[in-house]
Formats: sequence, C-alpha cells, structure tokens
Amino acid sequence: MSIITKLSPLAALVLLSACAGTAKLEQHDLVQQTARAEQVQLAATDPALRAEAEQEIARLLAEPLTAEKASRIAVLNNPDFLAALASLAISKAELTQAGLLPNPGVRVIRSREEDGYSTEFDFSLNLFNLIFLSQNKAIAAQQAQQQQQQVALQLMDLLTQSRSAFIEAVVAQQRFSYLQTVQEAIDASAELANRMYQVGNYSELQQARQLKFAAEIRLQLAKTQQQQQQSREQLSLLLGVDPTTDLQLPAYLPAIPATLPIQHDLEQQALAQRLDLQQAKARLNQLELQLGFEKNSRFVRGLSAEIAGSVQHSIEREVALGIELPLFDSGSARISKAEAQYQQAWWQAKALEQKALSEVRQAWALHQSSYQIARHYQDQLVPLAQKINQQNVLRYNGMLIGVFELIADTQAQVETVTGQMTAQRDFYLSELRLQQSLWGSPSLQQPTDSDSTGSTATAAGH
Repeated sequence: MSIITKLSPLAALVLLSACAGTAKLEQHDLVQQTARAEQVQLAATDPALRAEAEQEIARLLAEPLTAEKASRIAVLNNPDFLAALASLAISKAELTQAGLLPNPGVRVIRSREEDGYSTEFDFSLNLFNLIFLSQNKAIAAQQAQQQQQQVALQLMDLLTQSRSAFIEAVVAQQRFSYLQTVQEAIDASAELANRMYQVGNYSELQQARQLKFAAEIRLQLAKTQQQQQQSREQLSLLLGVDPTTDLQLPAYLPAIPATLPIQHDLEQQALAQRLDLQQAKARLNQLELQLGFEKNSRFVRGLSAEIAGSVQHSIEREVALGIELPLFDSGSARISKAEAQYQQAWWQAKALEQKALSEVRQAWALHQSSYQIARHYQDQLVPLAQKINQQNVLRYNGMLIGVFELIADTQAQVETVTGQMTAQRDFYLSELRLQQSLWGSPSLQQPTDSDSTGSTATAAGH
C-alpha cells in the first residue's frame, strides 16, 4: 500500500497534465474558429443527436437557395465532412492517451517455506514511457494540431465546392431555359419554311438553312439538359440530400459588380493564413520532436523498475531495474529514418510554399481577366445585341424585313447570350478560386470553354 501511495501523486500529476493538453486543444479549436469566420454552423456527428441539424436543413431547403445557404447545408449534412469532423474526437482521445501515466504491474506470489507460507507483492513500472511521457505528449499534440488543420482545410474545401456547384447549377438551368425559348421560335420558323418551300415561295437552300439551325438548337438543348442534370446531381451530392429534393434555385446569378475590390499583399496574406502551410510547419515540428525522441531514447529502451516485498517480513524489500541491451539494434536505423523524414518534410514544405505563391498569382490574374471578359459581355456585347434586335423588330413591323431575317438575328444572339452566361459563371468561379488560394488546397479547377507518422507513445518498453 505504501508503494501505491507514493505513486498516486505522480499519477495524478500526469493525469492533470494530460487533461490540460486536451483543454488547450479545445481552447484553440481551429475548425470552430474557421466555421465562425465563414458564418456556418457545425453539426453533431452522433447520429442520435441530429434532430436540431435536420430541422435547420429542412428550414433552409424550404427557402430559395443561395450560395451561402448551400454551403451551410453542406456543412451540416455532407457525410464526408461529418466523417472528417468525427476524426477530431479520435485525435483528442489519442492526445489524452499519450499523456497518461503507464499502468503499473502487480504480482502476488504465494510460496511455501519451512516455517509456513510466504506472500510477496511485486510492483513493476515502465520507466521508459514515464521518462519520455512529455515528449510523447508533445508529438501527439502536434499530430492533433495537424488533424485540426486538415479538417479545417476540408471545411474550406467543402464551402468552395458547394458554392461552385451552386453556380454551375444556376447557370446550367438558366442556359436550358433560354434555349427552350429559342427552340420554340426556331421550330415555328422551320415549320413555316417547310410550308413556304412546299408552295414554292422558299428555295431549297433557304429551307435547309432553317432546318439546320433548328437541328443545332435541339442539339445544344440536349447537351444543356445533360449539363443541368449533372450539375444538380453534383449539388445534391455535396449538400447530402436526395437527388429528388426540390432545390429552389434562382433564375440567374447576380450582375457583375461595377469594380473589383482592391487587394493588397495577397502573397503575404496567403503565407500567413494558408492552412496547408500551417499544417506543413506542424508536420516539421512533429518530425523534429520525433528525431529528438529517437536520439534521446536510443540506449534506454525497455527501461523498467520493479519493487518487491514480503508481507510477513516488512523490512525486506527488493528493487530491480531492467533495460534492453542494444546488441543487435542500436537505434541508428531509426535515427537515420527520422532524419530523412525531417529533410523530406522540409523540402515538401518549401515546395508547398512556392506552389501557394504561384496559385495566388494565377488565381488573381484569372480573376481579373474573367472580370474584364464578363464586363465586356455585360456592358457592350449584350446591349449591342439587344439594340440590334430592337431595330430589326421595328423594321419587321414596318415590313422592311421578313420573318426569316428576324429569325436570322436570333441565331446571332444565341451565341452572345450563352457566352454572357458562361462569362458570368467563370467570373464567380474565379472569385472562389482566389479565395481558396488564400486558404490552401484549392479544389476548384479553371473552367473549360465547353463546359503521418504514428505516435511514439507505444515505443518499446518491457
């Protein structure tokens, strides 16, 4: 009992130290801070505690959808992200486990002697894990920090993907509705061209031109319908809802802003706040601690202590120390591996930093060019196309041109209007890409024209 009494204060101290480590991790919850900054709410990962989240999702789905609402639903309901969120509890448990004092061992030995029976108690303790407890906990803390950074990155990635999918779905729906309207007018003109050809008032060449244009519109409509279905399917997948859910998408995206906000020191901003760079630094810190651990523990692995005493003869005590003899494994291979891993991580962090700066420059250049193209459509091409159409309608009403000349003007407008929709989409996607380049791990690709090391807490010890 005296042995246990002496060990209890030490065990309590180590336990409090472990609790302090997890409390510090909770106070600096990067995922919560990121969620608050993006104005989204994290949901409970326990399926039994999902009632409040389900009510919020139902309320958001009952309203007209926006990019912000779509991202809020995704954070509450995306299974992949909820699985990542649950991993935080795993890393927290591993950090707590790394800070716990190793359990002592006890043996009760009952033996028969000449003068009767003898009872001995034998207590043992893994001194190796006890001596390196603080280092193990420091390494586990770095791993837990990396996990927080990884989940925060997944949060930002999900926000970008959900908003991107929303933009794609809105534009695909807008293009489909527009081409449906065009098809109705073109089909009517094609029917009129057939009738006029039959009565001899239209040449075979004129008829073929009208039929060809009608066929091209039907082909564009079929492709656009396919894009609309795929974009809605992708949006539903990211939101974690059933594909049959009625998503109330707006008819079109907001107009392009008059000016772009002034951005200063984007590269420095990215270096300061990119989560993947912070994760790479935490990885370096972990490997540095790992390397120190391997060097310091090289010749003391398996260190243990035993205290034995007899119940009948209280003054008899035995103290024994055990250690692993480094005859075959001197630890040099482990040290070489730790050094190589640190060097590898250092260069990976350097490459990531260069990549981050390049991504910011590319995203900013793309954002500026996308803005100029979208403004060109909005300010010049579309107004000019509308003016031409108005003039042709006036000429048609004055019987200066016929119906087919008016239809020909519609053919020219289709390319301008669909081009304006694409330019508007590309601008808002480039805005998301710029934001993601400042946070790290961008998942948004440029649109085309057509469309760890384990914890050392279980290191050797006998």
